[in-house]
Amino acid sequence: MSQELPKNNDNKSEEVDLLVFFNLIGNAFGKVYSFFERIFKTIYKLIIALLLHFFKSAKWYAIGVVVSFAIGYVLDKNEEKEYGANMFINTNFSSTRQVYENIRNLSQLASIDQDSKEIAKQLKISEDKASKIKGFFIQPDIDQNTQVKMYVEYKAGLDSAAKAQSTFKDYVNGLNHYNFTSHKIGVLSTDKNIYKSLKTNFVNFLRQNSYLDSLKNVNLKNIKSRINDINKQVNVLDSLKNSYLAIRIKESNKSINTAGGNGTNLYMGSAQPNELIVDESKITTLLYNLARQKTDLEKEYDLNQNIIDIVSDFPASGYDISVWTDYKKFTFPIITFILIFVVIMLLTLSRFLNTQKD
Repeated sequence: MSQELPKNNDNKSEEVDLLVFFNLIGNAFGKVYSFFERIFKTIYKLIIALLLHFFKSAKWYAIGVVVSFAIGYVLDKNEEKEYGANMFINTNFSSTRQVYENIRNLSQLASIDQDSKEIAKQLKISEDKASKIKGFFIQPDIDQNTQVKMYVEYKAGLDSAAKAQSTFKDYVNGLNHYNFTSHKIGVLSTDKNIYKSLKTNFVNFLRQNSYLDSLKNVNLKNIKSRINDINKQVNVLDSLKNSYLAIRIKESNKSINTAGGNGTNLYMGSAQPNELIVDESKITTLLYNLARQKTDLEKEYDLNQNIIDIVSDFPASGYDISVWTDYKKFTFPIITFILIFVVIMLLTLSRFLNTQKD
């Protein structure tokens, strides 16, 4: 009997510990449940209070929304509709800075100074058309794939220490508009047909730069000179190839002398006997490589004909670029609704504070 008593005491202590543990868990869940219950009750009371507020003040909200909608509708009807269109360009000879400066100048004249006379003078259009232009915009035409490609090319030129420290995020943050060659230019106007007049004059205005013109001419001259050099080499090699082919044909018609032959063979100083100086297949390879070089140069020549290349010109007419936030018949009611709510809340708070003061 004396040996069984300790076991009973141990069992009782374990049961007590388990009860305490489960009680703690139950209390914890109870507190969590009470916490969320208070939150939901608070949200419920807040929703009811808001519904009561809107129900009591419904007439003020209705009057304010209807009146503001009518005012916004009238203003929208009397306001000129704005149209937009984009042009996409590629800049050559580091002309990006000049393009951005010219666009900033035009943007200042159109949106801030509203100097239609100067715009008409610079773009060579009538003052009436210039007065319809409301803004000029420009931004790089890029995507993430372009940025990744530029980053790979940039990193390839770094040493091992610089590569370890360079990250794509730092590289992108360090880029500016002048690092790109493709750009999108937008024009905002109240006349959707004005873009026909901008197709030629606008680009000519952006291209005007004597230094870039001289740089372009020198570059084209060098490319043309290289093409002429390749043409001369092709003529020489082609003539040489025909000569060797003629010799081969002539030699093939002769009987072959086992001692070396009595035919005509051309040798180099280090050539082995019975070996021709040049294999015409090598000349064919040279001609093929020169033809590829010439094609690349001709492509480069075409791409460098202009300081600015037009990838996509302005369309024949502009298109509506407005969004719902541009319409006052939508924005006025929203603003009015918020103002009425704030005013009523302030009046209610004022009455409550006066009550507490009394």
